[in-house]
Amino acid sequence: MRINVTGLKGSGLSALLLAALLLGLTGTPVAAAGLLPLQNPKANFTPHPNYLTTVECTSAIGGWSCANPCASSRTASLPVYTNSPSCTQYLLQIINAARKREGVAPMVLPTNWYSLSAGEQLFVLADLERTARGLPPLLGINKVLDRSAQKAAQSATDPSVAPGFPIGLDAQGVPGMGGTWATGFMTLDADFQQMYNDGWNGSRATTFNILCTSARAPACWGHRDELLGYDGTYNPGVGLSCRNCEMGTGFAKVHGQSSFTDLVELPATTAPPMIFTWAKNVAPYLAP
Repeated sequence: MRINVTGLKGSGLSALLLAALLLGLTGTPVAAAGLLPLQNPKANFTPHPNYLTTVECTSAIGGWSCANPCASSRTASLPVYTNSPSCTQYLLQIINAARKREGVAPMVLPTNWYSLSAGEQLFVLADLERTARGLPPLLGINKVLDRSAQKAAQSATDPSVAPGFPIGLDAQGVPGMGGTWATGFMTLDADFQQMYNDGWNGSRATTFNILCTSARAPACWGHRDELLGYDGTYNPGVGLSCRNCEMGTGFAKVHGQSSFTDLVELPATTAPPMIFTWAKNVAPYLAP
């Protein structure tokens, strides 16, 4: 499993955005009134048992018995993709253990979770991560952004600025966008990798963010910064305080692996129409 971050690779980015990335923007996170600047974790969170490096299974009648409920009892390996309740609860426990270490309240999924598509789940997860930290939710999924994100998922690449979406400029004066790509076996796995396992892990072989090439590489925690809207030294992002940002998501199975993409953009003016929104399709299904 590897995850990649949009940035210096510049796949399809506008000349203005690419120039800003190459120059290396400076500054601190831009936060709305009452929001504290966010800090990335000092180290990756290692789950126990570590499902990232091994799947512990023992021989059983008719197959295998695995400690990880996400693993197949037939093949003793992780699936290409799953949305099973047992695997969901397993990954949710891992995420919440990481959140506890960070001092963030546990994640509680909406009651309509299992009826949502993989793309809709990616949107929900991004907003659950944002709102848990006092950030405004992304408004919803836009069809134009969704189309670009899906195309990127099918080619297993970072999404870039979506053609046809009226993009605005962020606080640094560059096109406000954030794009991430991840592989994994479910949407919660992608969320864990991008939010809690996105830093340096001691060696390039064990670091899942392939552009995090050393402990101080600027791309470390880049996925997390993109999804939260961090305006820092590597990813311009869309700004922590963005209240009208929209999202596109993508999911595809490519070469025997699941491919997940998130694309966040800041509209130039009013928010364009959406096909799935936080207010209508998510908030009513959350616990009070």
